[in-house]
Amino acid sequence: MKVRSLDIKVRIEYWLLELRDKIGTPFKPEKEVLKLDIKEGQKVLDYGCGIGSYTFPVAKLVGEKGRVYALDKQPLAIKKVKEKARKEGFHNIITILSDRDTGLPDESVDVILLYGVLPEIKHKEPLLRELYRVLKPNGYLSTRFCFRMKKERILEIMEKTNLFSLKEQKGHILNFSKKSNKNE
Repeated sequence: MKVRSLDIKVRIEYWLLELRDKIGTPFKPEKEVLKLDIKEGQKVLDYGCGIGSYTFPVAKLVGEKGRVYALDKQPLAIKKVKEKARKEGFHNIITILSDRDTGLPDESVDVILLYGVLPEIKHKEPLLRELYRVLKPNGYLSTRFCFRMKKERILEIMEKTNLFSLKEQKGHILNFSKKSNKNE
């Protein structure tokens, strides 16, 4: 019974995200990604991709020479992203089903999107260590603050791990660069 109620909860959440993406309230992911410095040919990890709200706009930006790794722990999310990618002809999206580890090589990703996921992660430091590992030295991690996690809390988490430093803020988006003196 618990699995069934979780499945219904996830489906409702995805339906609400689809509605947000269509009407653009409180924001539209397609416009949010334009605030990022994503270039053609880059490799981007959309960690906690959900239904692909950011995955698909980013896939357009990186083009066929780039890659978007869409990672989520929910099989339904991965299924939805795969189906939409196939239907809309995206060949630069690679899905990853995982609850933490990316399986990607060290320093292989230019940009990491960590949107709407941080509040749900119980053990934040191991996740941030994994993201640090796969991020290129000149890459950046991008996250958003919202009612579920305030800016101050995100900054506190990042400072505690000593892996990333705030590079810039663009509206509700916080971009962090990789510290070179990581705390191992």
